[in-house]
Amino acid sequence: MLQQAGATPAAREAEQLVAMVNAWRAAPAACQGGMRPAVPRLAANPMLSRVTLRHGTILLAALDQAGYDPALADAVQVTGPSDARAAFDILREAYCITLASTRYADIGAHRSGNEWTVVLAAPTPNPLLLLPAPAQAEQEVLAATNAARSVARDCGGVWMAAAPPVRWSALLADAALAHSQDMARHGYFAHADRQGNDAGQRSLAAGYAWRHIGENIARGQTSAHEAVASWVGSPGHCRSLMNPRFTDMGAAYSIRSGKRPAAYWTQVFGTPR
Repeated sequence: MLQQAGATPAAREAEQLVAMVNAWRAAPAACQGGMRPAVPRLAANPMLSRVTLRHGTILLAALDQAGYDPALADAVQVTGPSDARAAFDILREAYCITLASTRYADIGAHRSGNEWTVVLAAPTPNPLLLLPAPAQAEQEVLAATNAARSVARDCGGVWMAAAPPVRWSALLADAALAHSQDMARHGYFAHADRQGNDAGQRSLAAGYAWRHIGENIARGQTSAHEAVASWVGSPGHCRSLMNPRFTDMGAAYSIRSGKRPAAYWTQVFGTPR
C-alpha cells in the first residue's frame, strides 16, 4: 500500500491497519468459529479515513459528507492498542464478520491516540452512469410490469390473481415525469407533492380523465427492473401493480443532482372514463 508523502505517524499506522485488513481478507481465515473463504480486497479511500466515532460525531452525516449512503456503510472501533497490529488483532476477533463482508467495496482507517476506527462502505451507485435513456427506461418499466402482472402472487398477505397487461399512456407518463422531477428537484419522497396534489390531481392536470387511478414511487434504483422489483416486493405497491382494474400505465424517472445523485421513479396506473 502506498503511503502519502508527509503523512503523520498516526496516518501511516492507519494505512497499515487497512493493509492488514486487506491481507486478511485475501486468504481463507477463521471467523466466528468457522472458516470463511477469501474475499476481494477493499479500495482505500482517504475520505473514509477522515470519518471518526468521537463523542459528538454523527456517523450518518460524516458518511454523507464523504459521498456515501449510510445504509451501505459500517464502522468499527477499538480503544487501547498502541500499534496497528494489536488494533487489528482485537478488531478481527470482535468484528470478523463485518471486516470480511462482501457488501462493501471501500475502506478507511483513522487513529487518534490509542483509538482506532475502521470504516467500510460501498459507493452509492451513480444513476447518471447506469440508467438507460428515458424512452428506453419507460418501455423497460412497462415490459417488467406486464411480466409481473402475468403471474399470480402474494402481495403482503393478499393473494392477487394474474392480471391483463396494461398499455402505455403518454398522458400518465407526463404526470409521472412531473412528479419525479419535482421530488428530485426539491428532495422529498411522497405521493403528495409540495402543493398537496395527489396522483389523481396530477393526472387530470396532464389531461388524463380517469375512473380509477393509482401510483407507485421509488427512490434510488438504478434500473427499471430494480424499480419494478422494489414495487413487487412492497405489499401496497404490489397490490397497485397487480390491480386488474387498471388498463393504462405511464412511468418516468428523474435524477437528483449533487454529490450523491439518486433516481426518483414514479409509476401511474389508470383506467379512463
